Amino acid sequence: MKNHSMFVFAVTIICTLFSTGCTSSSASISKAASQKEDIIESSPTAVPAATVKPTKAPIATAKPTEETVPTCNGLQVKHNCELQGVMYSTYIYHPAVAAKTHVETQTTTEQVVSGYCTLCNDGTYSPTCATGRGACSHHGGVAQFNAPVYSNQTSTSEYTVVDSPAVDAYYETVEK
Repeated sequence: MKNHSMFVFAVTIICTLFSTGCTSSSASISKAASQKEDIIESSPTAVPAATVKPTKAPIATAKPTEETVPTCNGLQVKHNCELQGVMYSTYIYHPAVAAKTHVETQTTTEQVVSGYCTLCNDGTYSPTCATGRGACSHHGGVAQFNAPVYSNQTSTSEYTVVDSPAVDAYYETVEK
């Protein structure tokens, strides 16, 4: 009990000295002594002495913060994102691309049968396309009756040339 009252007395003196600017006047010491008596008289039971245990300073540890992972949409959010519970390092939307074409025109000339006439032995045709005797008398005789007569006919056709084929829309994805 005596140790306890001494402890309380010492604590009271220290508190008083700090609150009055740490002057060592006799008035402040007597004030501390009177406070000691008031504390002892007002305590019905003895208060156990507080033991001061040295404590370690808390070490700052980085708490894992939950980072919100962006949702992949393929247009603005393309990298390090999540979609339907799957993590992607790359998630890029490629829209459909129409085929690139151009039109070319092709002109061809072919020989077609334009009629029938008598062909003479010298390669000329009878001017009247005669089929009787003497039709090619001045041209070495008749080579062929009703031989086809050919003429050049020009035809034009257009067709589409595919420069690059159409590509369907797709997603380029790489999972983490």
